[in-house]
Amino acid sequence: MTRTFFTFIQYTFIVFSLFSCSSGVELMPVNKGALLHDLNSKVWMLDKVLINDSNVAPKINFDKDILVFYQSGKCLLQPMRSLGDVNGKRGEYSLYPEDKALTLYFQGEKWDFDMNIITEDTLFLVPRKKSEFKYSIVLVPFPEI
Repeated sequence: MTRTFFTFIQYTFIVFSLFSCSSGVELMPVNKGALLHDLNSKVWMLDKVLINDSNVAPKINFDKDILVFYQSGKCLLQPMRSLGDVNGKRGEYSLYPEDKALTLYFQGEKWDFDMNIITEDTLFLVPRKKSEFKYSIVLVPFPEI
């Protein structure tokens, strides 16, 4: 009887432990926009531009383009080679985290992407059928020089 009592106590403890994990506390949603802009601004490099699985992006980082996302919803696309010399292509973006989608708007152009995260700091953007930009892009944070 003592052994049965201790077994009952153990099972009761396990059941209470499991049910106490859901105490009704609401969890705060994660701001997935921070992935793009780090709650300020973040510079990404277009590491790969894929056409039919062929990478057509320049091999040398200095010849690649950068894409800057600002917390305000603005973005900037610019060749790295022309930084400081020429204004880049300015636009806006909308992030739809529940759909894993990203839309970029540049003067009369709308680029729609499905957003896949390869690693915590690499994004793979696949164009949607309605997108005016038809290539897949791999974005990586601007590399340390």
